[in-house]
Amino acid sequence: MSTPGSPPRQTTRHARDLANLPRSAALSHLYRAAEAAAPPNHPPLWMFSPSALWEWVRRYLAYVFRKRHMFPPYTASPQRAMYDLRDERGQEQVLISVAGDWGTGTNEAEAVAKQMKEPKPDFTIHIGDVYYVGDPPEVNENCLGVRDPSNNYDAVTWPVGSLGSFALNGNHEMYANGIGYFELFLPRLGVRNASGVLQGQQTSFFCLQNTHWRIIAIDTGYNSIGVPILSHIPLINSIPGIGGNCKLPDELITWLTEVVKPAEDKRGLILMSHHQPHSGFEGDYTKPAKQLWDAGVQRPVLWFWGHEHRLAGYDLYGQNDLKCFGRCVGHGGMPIKRKDPTHAPTPVFYDNRVAPNGYGVNGHVSLSFAGSKMTAVYMDLNGEKILQEEWAVDGNGAVQLMSKKRLINDPDFHA
Repeated sequence: MSTPGSPPRQTTRHARDLANLPRSAALSHLYRAAEAAAPPNHPPLWMFSPSALWEWVRRYLAYVFRKRHMFPPYTASPQRAMYDLRDERGQEQVLISVAGDWGTGTNEAEAVAKQMKEPKPDFTIHIGDVYYVGDPPEVNENCLGVRDPSNNYDAVTWPVGSLGSFALNGNHEMYANGIGYFELFLPRLGVRNASGVLQGQQTSFFCLQNTHWRIIAIDTGYNSIGVPILSHIPLINSIPGIGGNCKLPDELITWLTEVVKPAEDKRGLILMSHHQPHSGFEGDYTKPAKQLWDAGVQRPVLWFWGHEHRLAGYDLYGQNDLKCFGRCVGHGGMPIKRKDPTHAPTPVFYDNRVAPNGYGVNGHVSLSFAGSKMTAVYMDLNGEKILQEEWAVDGNGAVQLMSKKRLINDPDFHA
């Protein structure tokens, strides 16, 4: 029980604790320090209190002076990062639950996880970002269900499919040099063996494939943050090699060209990444799209991404050669930014509804594969279906949107 005049006790991280979290390693560590410096089961301290600042100095310098985790090549995976997109009977009737920016440890994230598990998916995929900085204690607390004694909040567990689960790398994981992501989270994912034991995900990229489809998941997070401190200084961060540009690592390009070989294949391509190639709300990261084109991804694709904390979808569009139907699903756990688009490309749908917490509405997307057809259903944390899309693949491997059906009448859902 709280004493008179003391901050109210809380058993979980609140959405408001994450509101306005900047895309900055230094400031994300400051948010992390403010929480760590507070007594267990209490809200974060004022960020500029002496205790929080000292904790920030200790944590941020530890990040700055530690090398980022090495980038595992495809040879680290016994399957060469290539997996079957089939159910337990070997059929191509597969269900996948996908969420982005989910790793917050909030009640909203837990509610989304419940909805992801409800239809008993074969696979689940997280497309990146564990908050505040994705260090080992946060991966434990926000993804693996292991309580962090420093705050004593209720821990949340990432939902795993009946056949396996995968996770992509985001910029927040790299704020702690990728240590929590590569060394703690990935070993507890991957595909299940005959005994049902998860075999670990050895690389931060992968391909799920069957006769008609390929899901190619790439790591845009590894090179997203640039040089510590210098990458946040205007003008200096525009110098090549200083600011992060989400460049796909050479090891990933080698995998694409030597193993995946998309130019030699006519299956439909679904891309997944943490960062967006374009947006009608924020900035963009065009480097990966150019690299994908050069690696042989040279036909229309469906591309799911996160990073932006919202649900939005775009018509076929591309700033360079690669054209995609873009779908932003970064509404898994963070406080949702409610705003209208400000520039091209204009989304063909976006969710601007308000939730009881005062932010936007969290949710996920469910992908149901049946031969050459795929159905995408966008669902919120309350289990309400928002939008349904039917996708198909033509004879040249180009992904086509066959139909789109709005499932709610709320005027703040624009479609």
